[in-house]
Order: sequence, then C-alpha cells, then structure tokens
Amino acid sequence: MGPAALAALLGAAAALAGVGLAHRLRQNRELKQLRSHLAAAADWVWRCDADGRITDLAPLRTTAQGLDPARVLGSAVWQLLDPNAVCPTALRQAFDARQPAGPILIEHAGRVLGLAVVPVHGSGGFAGTAVELTHAAAGLREATGHAQLLERNRQLELTARELDSFAHSVSHDLRAPLRVVDGFASILLEDYAESRKPLDDQGRAHVRRIIAAGSRMNAMIDTLLSMSRMTAVELARERVDLTDLANELADDLTATDRSRRVRFVIAEQLVVDGDRTLLRLVLQNLMGNAFKFTGKTDPACIEVGIDSSRSPPVYFVRDNGVGFDMRFADKLFGVFQRFHSANEFPGTGVGLATVQQIVRKHGGRIWAESSPGAGATLYFTLWDKGSGSAPAPQQSAASS
Repeated sequence: MGPAALAALLGAAAALAGVGLAHRLRQNRELKQLRSHLAAAADWVWRCDADGRITDLAPLRTTAQGLDPARVLGSAVWQLLDPNAVCPTALRQAFDARQPAGPILIEHAGRVLGLAVVPVHGSGGFAGTAVELTHAAAGLREATGHAQLLERNRQLELTARELDSFAHSVSHDLRAPLRVVDGFASILLEDYAESRKPLDDQGRAHVRRIIAAGSRMNAMIDTLLSMSRMTAVELARERVDLTDLANELADDLTATDRSRRVRFVIAEQLVVDGDRTLLRLVLQNLMGNAFKFTGKTDPACIEVGIDSSRSPPVYFVRDNGVGFDMRFADKLFGVFQRFHSANEFPGTGVGLATVQQIVRKHGGRIWAESSPGAGATLYFTLWDKGSGSAPAPQQSAASS
C-alpha cells in the first residue's frame, strides 16, 4: 500500500472514529436531558417484566421517599403502595396492547402515586415513572370540597329566596278566590239562609260566583303542583339545539292562528348544554308570551337570538308587542303575577315563574327590558358563574 493510500485510510478511520465519538457524546447528552426531564416530572423510574413484576426501581429525586426498592422488587408495579391491590383496568389494557399509558393513579391509605408506562421493545417488558401526588390530591380534594360547599350554600340561599317568594305569592294570590267564596257565602247566609228567603236569580248568581272562585282556586293549586313536579326533576344534560326547538315552536304557534301576520327571526346554531325537555319549556313560554302579547300588533315580529359578545353568551326572545312598565319588572317572575287582565290576554300567571326556576336550575339567570307599547325582550343565560344577580340592562347586539 502506498503512502497516499495509507494516509487516506488513516484519515477515513479517524473520521469514522470522530463520528462514533460524536454520536456517543450526543447520546450521553440526550440521556442526561431525558433524565433531567424525567426528574422534573416524576419521583421514581422503574422497569418491569412482561407480567408487570418490578425488576428495577430507582429514585429520580433526592427527596423521593417512601418506596424501598428492596421491598418492591418482584412485586407488581400496581402494588407499589398496596401488596393486595388489583391491577387498574387502564394499566392492564396498556400491558395487553403493549401501548404507552398514563397517568394512572394508584392509591392506598391516603397516599397517591401517578404511574406512566411505555413498552420496552426487544425485552418484552416495560418501563415507566411514578410521581408522588399525595399532597396535590389532598389539595385538589380540599379545593373541590370548598367549591362544592360554596356551590351548595349558593343553591341553598337561592332555594330559600325562591321558597320565600313562593310562599308570599301563594299566600297572597290564593286569598283572592277565598275572599270571593267568603264574601258571597256570607251574603247567601244573611240574605237567604237566615231569612229563609227562596233562592232567586241574584242568589243563584252568587252561588255561581262561589263555584267559579272554587274552580279558579283548584286550577291554581293544580298549576302549582304541576310546576313543582316539573322543576323537581333531575337534569338530563345533553347538547340541545335551541334553533331547532325555536323553529318547531314557531310552526306550532303559527298553526294556532293563521289569520295573523307574524314574522319569526331565529338565529342559527344556538346549541347549548342542558335538559332538552326543560329548555323547550323555556322557549315555549317565552315565545308563547311574545306571540300572545303581539296579538294586537300587525305585522308582529318575534326574534330568538344570542349576544355572543358577552360571557357567558346571552340568549333572548324579543317581540314588538304591548310591552310593560319597567317599574314593575321585579314582579315579572312572581307566581300568578300578571300585568294585563285575563280578559285582554289569557293565562295563569305562572309561565315566567316556571321559566325562572328552569333557568336557575341550569345555573343561569333571566331578566327583562321593556316599555309600554314598545315590545319586550327577555334575556337569559345558562351555566353562569355570576348568576346571583341580574346584570344592568344592556342593549343586545341583535335587533328585530
């Protein structure tokens, strides 16, 4: 071999050696980086055989305590804390499918570890990490418990206010037919029974008034019972398309009086989380009221929309009907409260009270804006963290 060829061969060998050294140095750096990343995210690193039996366990932090490698060697990885523990389903599925998995929580005697596992190709076993989550889990339970307590207190306060309002309304409104019964019964007693006067046309009219008042009271009680049963049911929470519900209700309302000119404007993609049956009742009452109170408006316009610029989004039903005086807005959602006579606009006076209960059951709030002769807009939110009180009135971004 000549000098030139020898030099070329030595040069090639040196180059290969340099590449090999660089590769090993790079591997060492990557291993150190990997160990550093693991140490930042976990307390222990472990290896196990194909059956999940631990073959190696080492701490990644100097502060890692509570696991004795000598004690756990040969034990199943899911028995790091409890020698009698059963393999979690997620971990068993990962082992069977030889797929990565995690975090998988194991717990015993108040202590919590989070496991992550990856298959080691070629050996048939697995490797993984364990992170101490005991303090974090305790903090989470404490925070969750505190949040649940606050929510429970909020619900109790809300229920107390509703019961107080309900009791006031019932005691006030049920007295009205009772006064009728008492008054005309007294007249019958004085004018007919005590004097033994035969019952004439006027007396029979008094009896009819007593019967009508009793029927009215019976209907009110039935309405209250129906309202109570409806709002006491548990929520069946699902994705609900309010646009579809509003279109169906618009068709139903149109069919009730085809002589009227009513234009419905319904926004697209009004999709929310909630109970479909109860949310349908919300729209049914709000749109039904809008249809009723635009009965003397020609043409009438009823809009169902959303103000998505606000958080959470605000949904609304707007009409161009008779409206009402905002000075009495605080009575709008009371049981049996009416701003118009039953002869002018029929109804029981419990529709908006029912709507308010349903909206509150969905963690929301409802309020109104109106003026006499200028229509009304009913706004509501769902799953609103600030549902303790209604916001100051604002003009919605959408208009009719």
